[in-house]
Order: sequence, then C-alpha cells, then structure tokens
Amino acid sequence: MRNKLLYSLCFTFSVSLSSISYETVYSSVKSNINLSQEASFVNPGVNFRVFPDTVTQVETSISVHPFNSQIIAGAAVTDIYPGGYTTGIFISTNGGNNWQCKNAIKDSTGLIITTVGNPKIVIDKNGTMILSYIAPNPLGGNNFKVGVSYSTNNGLYWSKTVYIPGVDTADKSFITTDCIQSSPYFGRSYIVYNERRGIYFSYSTNGGKVWSAAKRVSPPTYYQRTGASIAVSNGGEVYITWPYTVETNKYIGFAKSTNGGIKWDSSDTKIPVTPVNSDFRINLNLVKLNGLPVITADNSGGERNGWLYIVSSERAGNNNPATDSCDIIIRCSSNHGATWPLKFRVNQDIGTYKHQFFPAVNVDNTGRIEVVYYDDRNTPTRDSFQVYVSSSENGGQSFEDILVSDHKFKLKQMVPSKYLFGIPSYIGTGIGIASSDNKVLPFWYDNSANDEYQVWCSVLEFRSPSYIKAVQEGFYNPVFHNINSCDTLKAYLRYSASPYIIADSACGIIDSLTFTGEFNFNNAVNGNYYIDLKHRNSIEVWSSAPVPYSVSAGFIYDFTVSSSNAYGNNLAFKSDIWCLYSCDVNQDGISDIEDISIVENDAANSVSGYINSDLTGDGIVDSSDMMYAENNTTNNVSSVIP
Repeated sequence: MRNKLLYSLCFTFSVSLSSISYETVYSSVKSNINLSQEASFVNPGVNFRVFPDTVTQVETSISVHPFNSQIIAGAAVTDIYPGGYTTGIFISTNGGNNWQCKNAIKDSTGLIITTVGNPKIVIDKNGTMILSYIAPNPLGGNNFKVGVSYSTNNGLYWSKTVYIPGVDTADKSFITTDCIQSSPYFGRSYIVYNERRGIYFSYSTNGGKVWSAAKRVSPPTYYQRTGASIAVSNGGEVYITWPYTVETNKYIGFAKSTNGGIKWDSSDTKIPVTPVNSDFRINLNLVKLNGLPVITADNSGGERNGWLYIVSSERAGNNNPATDSCDIIIRCSSNHGATWPLKFRVNQDIGTYKHQFFPAVNVDNTGRIEVVYYDDRNTPTRDSFQVYVSSSENGGQSFEDILVSDHKFKLKQMVPSKYLFGIPSYIGTGIGIASSDNKVLPFWYDNSANDEYQVWCSVLEFRSPSYIKAVQEGFYNPVFHNINSCDTLKAYLRYSASPYIIADSACGIIDSLTFTGEFNFNNAVNGNYYIDLKHRNSIEVWSSAPVPYSVSAGFIYDFTVSSSNAYGNNLAFKSDIWCLYSCDVNQDGISDIEDISIVENDAANSVSGYINSDLTGDGIVDSSDMMYAENNTTNNVSSVIP
C-alpha cells in the first residue's frame, strides 16, 4: 500500500549552503529543484487486538497526550460481569507499540467503577486522563447521568465518579480538552451530551475534579437531538454539532462559543444535509449502525489552521456529493463555522449499494485529515466489513483510501447472554482515531476473533518522501538543458559512522526536466545519514557529509549545484551543471578497460535498447558512448567513499 498523498511539509538541506540561514536554504533549494507539489506516503500497520479476552469491548475511544506523543489512552465499554458494565482502559507509553490494559477502571481502593456507556477519553495539558461516560443514577432509576473519572497516574487508578450537576436524563456524552497553549482557555475541558430538553454542556477548569452546572446550548424547543459532538479551535472557540430533523428536512445543528462556553450562538438548522434514510442510522445484519455527525478542528498552525470539518454518513440527493445510499461526507468551513460551502465525498469506492458508517475524524499536526469508518465495499453480499482510513492533505478536496483491515468481519448481534443493555440489535455507537507524531491510530472493535467484540488497533505511519537532484553526465543535453531519458537511481541511507552500514534504500526516477527523483524510505528513523547514490552505468557518489533525515519531513539534496556536495568532490562538470560520471558499465566502482570493452563490443554490434552500455541514454550504443568510457578511463575516474 503505497498511497500518494499531497501537500505535506518537506525540510530542505544542502551541504554546500550550510552556512546560510534555514529560510534561504529552503527557498533556494526548493526553487532550484522546482517541486510543483509535495507528497507523503503511508506504511500500513498490522492489525492487532489490544487486549485479547472474552469480555465484550465496544464503543472505542482514543486520545494522545498533547505534549508527549508516546502516551496514548484508549477506552471501551466492557461487560465484566453479566448485566454489569464498566469501562476498559488501554494505555501505551511508547506510541502504540505496546499496551497495558485493564477491562475495568478501579478507584484507589481497588473497587470497580460502574459506568453505563459512551466512554470518551482525553488527556489534558497536565497529562491527566479524563474519562466521561453515561453513569448510573446514584439515587437509582433509569434516568442516567453524565459521570467523569480522572487519573493522574496514567490510568493506574481513577477517581470515583464525579457527576455533572444539573443533568436530567443523559445520553451520548462526548468530551474534549483545550490543549492549545495560545488559547485563553488553555487547559479547560468540555463535555456535551443530549437529553430530552436538548443539547447540554459543562466544563471543568481543574482537570475534571469539578464541573459547571449543565447548560443548554441548543435552541429551547424540546426535540430529539441524539448524538452531539464537540471540538476546540486554536483561538479557544468551542464548537458543538448534533443531528436535527423537522419532518422531511434534515440538518446538522451547530453551536459556537467564543468565551469558554459561557455564551452560545446556536441553530438547529445551520447545515442542511441528506443523511441516510433513517436519519444518520442504518440497520444491517439485524444490528443498528450509524453515521452521526462528528466535528473536529485544524489546530496544526498550517495553511488551514482554524478550519472546521464535520463528517457524517449521507446518501445521494440534493446536490450532495454522495453517490449511493451510505457514503461518508465531509463538510468544511474556513470561517469558524459562519458558512459551510465546501462538501466532499470521503470514501473513494466505485459503484452503488455499499455502506460506510461509524465515521470518526482527526486532524494531525501537519493539517492532514484522517477519517476512519467501517466499509463493506469488498463484499458483494454486503454482510462483511473492513476498516478504512481516508486521508486528505488539501482540506478535504480529495481523499485517498487506505485499507486498514487485514481481515473481514461480520457485524452481527451478540449472543443473548451478552446483549448490550439487553438490546439484541445494539452493538455500540462508534469508533475512534488519533494521531501521534507521524503516526495515525484507528481504534475500532470487531467480532472476528471467536465472535467476541474486541478492541483492535493498527498503527499507520505516514512518511514524507525525500527528493534527490542528480544528473548523469552522458545523459545531459546542455542545448536543451534536459536529459535524454528518465532513468532510475537507487539511494542508500548509510549510518554516519564506520562501517557505514545501510539503514534503508529506495529507488527514484530522475525527471528529464527537473533532474529530481522522489525517494520513499520505509524503514529509516530520524537521524543523520550519508546518501549513497547509484545508477546503472554511473560512478557511485556519496553526499559530502551526513544529511539530516526526518520521517515526517524527509530531505531534499542537490548533487548538481556544486562538486562540494559530493564526497571527495567526485562529480563531473558539464557545460553548466555538476553530474555523476558516466563510465561504470559493470558497476565495479571504477572506469577502466573492462567498461571500454563492453561499450566497444555493443557499439560494433549496433546494440540498442535499455542496456548499461548506453552511457548517453539515447537508446543506442555508438561512438558517443565510447567517448565517455574512454575519457573517464583515461582520467582514472573511480568512486570515492568514506
């Protein structure tokens, strides 16, 4: 899976310009290489069960520490005893590679904390893990409340339930926290939920210990608004969405606060939509599934900083970009939610009668949008599903689908002894996604293991490509300032200390006009490496010094501007550009009589095609190729390496 995605940031580097400021090097080298666009690619992660067990684990949520990307927390509804529910907690302290898990949150005395459902987890500015959930009424009865538990020791134990004051009967709680250091409300956490009186909201300024009294943010009309979502933007603004229906008219309601949730501007009918036929809900395989709207904000500091995005499952109609009865649609606002003129289809499958649901959305620190969802596109009978992540690096205008699943699963009812809340058709509300540095973690649940619904994860690693500019001496045509043909070069990244072991390698095709190739290194970690560049009939060349490589940024290196960019100044100057010596036909590191003999024999036999003895890249071996072989042999040209 080697998806090409547009517009991620690449660092630039040129050894010969190392004394110039970073900004000057960036503009000079980028302009010289003439990149029309930048790109990133993704290494797929393996699927793994986070905590294999026989306990039901559904309704997954995931969050990353805002200032320590190695710390990740996940949560899920678990049924640790028949008819009793709590929340399972899954903690990683190394970026998702390993997890420490518990199927029940416990207080400092070791007692299990009972929860009902909809667990959502965040990590605030101080590293406090805050878990919101629908909680049992401490006075008894079925009018559920909103509860919070917090942990200051990475989930080792949790506070007893803190109840949001003023709650009537709650459902579908959602939590977020303001981790933007420039925000006037830095550190404040927010919860939103729905009840029969509307959409309600509460906030905490002290890590979840105390919460404000619940306050309605939707218009005062009593109406069913099930499934609110909340996000914080870079200026401290808070945004809330919810579904709203009036007869045949469907909307996403929207509320905005610019003062930390004290005052709200809200509308039930802000965004007209065309949801799936049952108002963001569908029934498949005798289970209830949904595509409820979810909102997020771009807080990356990039070119779309402050943009808002809403994803939901919708159907074709009314100028909707959906093409069938259940697609994921993203809506975009560049003006803090004042207008929502842009909408695009997220999933890029072809054909009809396919379903995408349970969308969750994330914007990472580069401004890239990632949307995770269940999808049955690869099953003609539409009864088996897989997990996809669709990624966009241009504000949602285009997406590329990444198949995350390495297995299929049939979402279906649980066995009677495990019915969730006693409802046969209910298997939970949604799944989660988060990003950590250059990694994206979809966090879902499926029943592929022994028919047990369990938490699954995959760590997708997004890498930026590197760009190398190089010209083969014989290929270069100074009259037209191009090369006779595009060709493949192979670049090795070698450790900077002897014996200079190879850390990674990649191939790139050198463009005939820009002289630039894109090289995707799949395994190298951040560090300084020598670039070892090879071509089928050129002398091997190394960078003059180790080059800084970043997984998230790659590098740009230019061998054409100066001989000092090559180790030992081992480049040929031709007309107006520095080039790789064309002469090593047998790739033994030296231009000698053996190379001359190969070229001479092929020229005598008028050999043509893609062959190593064609030193000029014009498709035929003749006297022009002999010239390079003889000249460079006479000059004792050979590779120069550390």
